[in-house]
Amino acid sequence: MLYPEFNDLIAFRNRRSNLPHRSNRAVKSSGLGNHRSPFRGQGLEFDSVREYVVGDDIRSIDWRVTARMGDPHIKLFKEDRERHICICVDLNASMRFGTRNTFKSVQAAYAAAILGWQGLDCQDRVSGCLFGDVPQGLQFFRPKRTQKSFSMMLKMLSDVPVERHTVSFESALKHIDQVSHTGTLIYLISDFMSLGNTLQHESIISRLSKRCDIVFIAINDPADRMIFPMSSIGFSAGGNEKICVDTSNSAGRDAYGRQWKENRQRLHEIATRLKVTTIELTTESDIYRDLILEMKLIAKRRKR
Repeated sequence: MLYPEFNDLIAFRNRRSNLPHRSNRAVKSSGLGNHRSPFRGQGLEFDSVREYVVGDDIRSIDWRVTARMGDPHIKLFKEDRERHICICVDLNASMRFGTRNTFKSVQAAYAAAILGWQGLDCQDRVSGCLFGDVPQGLQFFRPKRTQKSFSMMLKMLSDVPVERHTVSFESALKHIDQVSHTGTLIYLISDFMSLGNTLQHESIISRLSKRCDIVFIAINDPADRMIFPMSSIGFSAGGNEKICVDTSNSAGRDAYGRQWKENRQRLHEIATRLKVTTIELTTESDIYRDLILEMKLIAKRRKR
């Protein structure tokens, strides 16, 4: 199954884990909600001071600390506010693959549904960015707190696409960078197989991570990691192009495995350097159980 059933995505609405989305920074939005925010207001409790980043409200600048430190700093106050959550799903061709249990595209849609319903249950505003095989190659769903809006995104995830596109991370990240509010919690769901040795979009991730929290959710199939000896296998390389791979060749299998290791090493280097949280899932995962477990571990680490 390349695409999930729409009703299956809707059904995750009834599976509640009572687990709020966690991030490292205070929430910055104008609507009331269930999270702490740095907005000033009468009777609000002072929390802390941190360095100013582009996008912060200049009215919150602490001029005394700024004069003492030499760089702009802002005051943070405790106030309940809603969080903006942006769920980005890679729908490029490499996601339509799976040799165990299901396809990566299906697991990605399930993960998006779980995260979105969880966010709405916490009174957060949920937005979405789907890139790849969607109309015009990229579709953005504005942050809203309604089930109807989120259901429209799930419907697109479950529909068989009528257009085929290859959209780079650069294009998707540039759009996310333009539309994301400061303090947004961004989930990027992909197999990350297109990560090369020279990432032009790494600077975009770096800039984005200074004002938002980013979580990489990598969904891979065991055959992404290593290829088993099964004689000659035919692959479609796009359009009418076919590629035959002799899997009985040990040197070829070793090269395939090294390519995977280099890809994962690159992903983890980026995540570590830019302080991006990474969750690893597979096509064999019990997606609900494993994703919720990983989110609990994230929440526990961020409470320390």
